[in-house]
Amino acid sequence: MGNWWLYLVIGVILVAMILLTIIPQKKRQKQQQEMMNSLAVGTKIMTIGRLVGVITQINADNTLHVNVGTEANPTIIVIDRNAVGLVLQNVAAPAAPVIEEPVAPAEDTKAEEPVFTEEESVTVVDVVEDTDTEEKKD
Repeated sequence: MGNWWLYLVIGVILVAMILLTIIPQKKRQKQQQEMMNSLAVGTKIMTIGRLVGVITQINADNTLHVNVGTEANPTIIVIDRNAVGLVLQNVAAPAAPVIEEPVAPAEDTKAEEPVFTEEESVTVVDVVEDTDTEEKKD
């Protein structure tokens, strides 16, 4: 009969532990949702794989087109919206309209592929051979 206070203390500790895990989790979920809602074209992001880029297009199927290259030499990748790890720089512009389907480029506007001559191209074997000869010279 005298041990009822021990059960009360254990119960209070269990309730406190549960509350201390649930409240921060809800807060993190709310911050994550706000971050996802703030994504717009032009927003600079970092993915969970640590790629940094700028959003160029937002699709209806929760995918993003992200430019991880430069403006002069763009490299576009397509990622899932959930792959965004961090928003580095928000855009003050209103949210971008969602594009229903990607538009295929016209046939007459084909991008020209760069042409490399044999003199300009470097293979891995060439680089390895160059480093081997430099090491032998020393």
